[in-house]
Amino acid sequence: MKDLKPWSVAERIDLVRTTLKSFPDVAQGADRERFRRLLENFGVEAVFDYLRSRGIAHAALAAHSWSPGITDMEGPFWLFRQFGLAVQETHRREVAHLAESFARQGIPLIAYKGVVLEALLSSTDTPSCSADIDILVPKAELSRAKEMFEKLGYVSDLRIHAGRPRKIPPQVTAMTEGSIYSFGQCVPLDRLIPVPELAPLGARLLRYFPERFCLVAGQLQMKLSIDLHYTLNHLSDDIGTRVKPSEEVWLEDTESLEIEGVAVETLSHRVLSWVLPHRLYVDSMLLNDGSIRALCHLKLLRHYGKLDVQHAKDISQRYPYLAPSIYYALRAMDQICETDIRLEADPEKVRKSSAPLMNVGDCLPAMLDFGLDVELIGLNSSAGDEEQVAVRLH
Repeated sequence: MKDLKPWSVAERIDLVRTTLKSFPDVAQGADRERFRRLLENFGVEAVFDYLRSRGIAHAALAAHSWSPGITDMEGPFWLFRQFGLAVQETHRREVAHLAESFARQGIPLIAYKGVVLEALLSSTDTPSCSADIDILVPKAELSRAKEMFEKLGYVSDLRIHAGRPRKIPPQVTAMTEGSIYSFGQCVPLDRLIPVPELAPLGARLLRYFPERFCLVAGQLQMKLSIDLHYTLNHLSDDIGTRVKPSEEVWLEDTESLEIEGVAVETLSHRVLSWVLPHRLYVDSMLLNDGSIRALCHLKLLRHYGKLDVQHAKDISQRYPYLAPSIYYALRAMDQICETDIRLEADPEKVRKSSAPLMNVGDCLPAMLDFGLDVELIGLNSSAGDEEQVAVRLH
């Protein structure tokens, strides 16, 4: 294998933009040429690893389906698609099973993102390759929901490391859930399921996805994960200042759809129009999460005419806490994906918002995976010398 040069900031940005601009359509013209050049310069493995680290490898399956690097049956993208299709079917069956099980016990359950978003938009061409199933329950029902998942075989202490199942110490789980940054959701709930349909690909899956697959008694097992949420607010619920929405705002704005013949409740496209940019901003600016998968969700909403920008604006005006996150995330989406949403808002009012821990600035550099170092030069120079500013991208 030839030596590959390190990624530059411009090349990382090129890869993200050429993948997301066209998704879920197929890239054309200059975007095709940029992707072809990046594959040639860095190799399929490096391109796949970087896109996967950003949570958008599945977007390349659609945007660059024309590329031999994507369709090569010996390559990571083809393997990723087979894995994604298996996860898609597994998640659909499990969501239907959960909806039926919770309904029998009278526990309200909302499933969203992933395969549920695909069903909401009638978009199943490209598997979302979701790592987990996102479930939302009313806060008052959290204990019953946890008990229900335990009865269904889920545990909170299972992890897979290097292709081997491990147990997480209880104190680590407690510390994680007690952190302010984990507010709103529980630690992942997991169980192992056999996947005989993927057994012929077992060795390659263990190599590429050692955190998702393991061998138990010689049988290939996949980790099935639930991300259990009890609020869509982050860091804390409302503290009496009415800057955050109460749970009625989302619990009373749902849509019902059918998955595997079962009625499943999900967040309406109106709620998703502010939840997704808010989550994207929190993850990129406060939690140092490199994934920008939510941009794919937002693009799907827009592609199918379900991104309700006016509702997002109304919500941000009603709840000032959300204004910076919604404004900056949609603005970054415009600049990365050329979506031309142009959320009408007063930037000065957004920047001066008193939303605690939220208004920390433009999220575009974080979403494009680069930072800025600014150095002032010549501050102590004589009056005749010009001051200079040195800016370095990294």
